[in-house]
Amino acid sequence: MKLFLVLYFCSLFFFTNSISLEIDCQGAILRILDKTTNEKTFFTVPLSQTIELKNSNIVVHKCIKVEREGKNEEIALISHNQFGAIDSETKFFGWIFKSSQYINSPNNPLYDIKLEECLEKDPIFLKNKESI
Repeated sequence: MKLFLVLYFCSLFFFTNSISLEIDCQGAILRILDKTTNEKTFFTVPLSQTIELKNSNIVVHKCIKVEREGKNEEIALISHNQFGAIDSETKFFGWIFKSSQYINSPNNPLYDIKLEECLEKDPIFLKNKESI
């Protein structure tokens, strides 16, 4: 009986790990909404590229596509620093999620920052004419 339980849990462990797939990506597309004008701007950036805005800058450090049990999720590790900010509330370093964008997001009085997509290939070498 013990052997059966051990085999059952081992097969369950290997089966659940085989369903999960994580893809490390080379870049990301961020949507930046200007809260004062409602203008949307899409930035296609490679990892570690700095996006400079009027009052802050953003860096995408890592972007991952996760496929688990038929559910797809895209997650990006970003840092967001407001210029002239001293307190910790104006600085953000953390993961943002495509599907649930407002659970964990940078706090900026002028901009709304959202992850649109993780790019598997390096956006510097994209064939179409997207802006970087």
